[in-house]
Amino acid sequence: MLDDWKACRSHYLFPLLSCFTLMSSAAAAYYMNKKHTRISFLKNHKTTTHTEQIPSPPNKFPIIGPLYQLQLGSQTWIMIADPIIAHEIFVKQGSKSSSRPYHTFAVKIYGRNNRGIIFSSYSPKWKCERKAATAVLSPKSVDRFSEILEFEADSFIERIAQDNENAPYINPYENLQLCSLNIITTTCLAIRFDTIEDPIFQKIAKFVHGSMIYAGMAGDMGSFFPTLAWLDTLMRKEKEMQSFVHNYRDVVYEKLVSNALNGDAECLVKNLYQMMDEMNLDEDDILVFMSDFIGAGADTIAVSLYWTFAILSQMKDVQDRVIKELDDWREKHNNKTEFPVFNLHREEFPYTMCVQKEIMRFRPTTNFGIPHSASDEIVIGNYVIPKDAILVSSMAAMHMNPEFYEHPEVFNPDRFMNNTQRMSRAANCKPQERDHFGFGWGKRICPGIHLAEVEIFNIYVRLFSKFTIEPQLDEAGNPILIDLNDFEDYGIVAKPLPFNVRLIPRDKN
Repeated sequence: MLDDWKACRSHYLFPLLSCFTLMSSAAAAYYMNKKHTRISFLKNHKTTTHTEQIPSPPNKFPIIGPLYQLQLGSQTWIMIADPIIAHEIFVKQGSKSSSRPYHTFAVKIYGRNNRGIIFSSYSPKWKCERKAATAVLSPKSVDRFSEILEFEADSFIERIAQDNENAPYINPYENLQLCSLNIITTTCLAIRFDTIEDPIFQKIAKFVHGSMIYAGMAGDMGSFFPTLAWLDTLMRKEKEMQSFVHNYRDVVYEKLVSNALNGDAECLVKNLYQMMDEMNLDEDDILVFMSDFIGAGADTIAVSLYWTFAILSQMKDVQDRVIKELDDWREKHNNKTEFPVFNLHREEFPYTMCVQKEIMRFRPTTNFGIPHSASDEIVIGNYVIPKDAILVSSMAAMHMNPEFYEHPEVFNPDRFMNNTQRMSRAANCKPQERDHFGFGWGKRICPGIHLAEVEIFNIYVRLFSKFTIEPQLDEAGNPILIDLNDFEDYGIVAKPLPFNVRLIPRDKN
């Protein structure tokens, strides 16, 4: 099913290459041109009496500039590579820039005709569901589930420790995914899974993985290139997508929802059913809402932590400083067995916080995020963004922008030592005061930032209390360094190619 789609992508090779070569070149602008200066899009806004079209890219590579218009098939795409311009578009003019483009899989099939909070268009109903999601993921709400978060972090460490005893090296990704998924399913559906071999976990993981591919920019080429739509019909691609969603999500999630409603434990899905009339929801709305929570909560945090293992396996000095903060904390509090608690002890781990921020900047979990669309014409300085244009944030370019980050190509957690505030607070600051841009912008900013921070903190303090991370060794005993410049692009998320690492118990060092 999904494998058939992967095989047939060769039919789209030329348009895919054309599309992503342009976008990748735009993303590479800041890597390749240190002399870049921001075009004055934002000047004279109040006195401008006429507007101009945003420039198209030059017919040469690399494409240099903070903002370019690309004509991809029938659609106008605006590539945004500058954080200040992104803030102007997505925050200051958020009422015009917060909708989503139509996408056959994401909107029609996955979203059951524009439901949910991730892919649905900007509307009063979306605002209502978004408000509910924000309430569930607020710091106050997340902190009520702190015991669940700590238990799942402990369980993760136990699983990888067992794997580490049984093999010379491990790949931690599936266990990271299980940890994140259990937090969401426990709070939303009152169920958790003990192992990565659990058949329900495997189905959910396959659905999350597949939906990220189908929902990516290349997952709906017929909408971008109408002349190629006949290929989708010929290959029965839409029918394939419907079958995939039915078999791997609908059958599984409908049963989980039913079990939760008939069980004794309190959970989010029960609350949603109680508020159906108040929020104007139906059962389809709730199913897609749960699907959004599980997909966003299980995959993105796991990918960020997976990058942590890949990057830090090559940076012993960084690990040593994280470990020193932990050991100093234990000595200060005369505590040899318990672990620091995020809300109580976070301020005593400034360098650890900086490492988490730098991981997300250096290797963001997404290259382009989920595109927005302009619900109305947007004027920015002397330029106009047309209605219905697709708005794309180039995360790679923003995070490698030398105007924001000194020597951005270097992994350097110390760059954030003057900005150790919580990421949930930094994400709502002016662009110059933000640590990174991976959580998005404006009305579509990720509502689960606090959950991500707590979950990552819990993993860090447990992992580095017990282990250091080292590369796998070849037959000659030489370290096999992970290529941090190579990754798998799963449509929406970008994670490292599969790798193995060694976990060295600290009591053996």
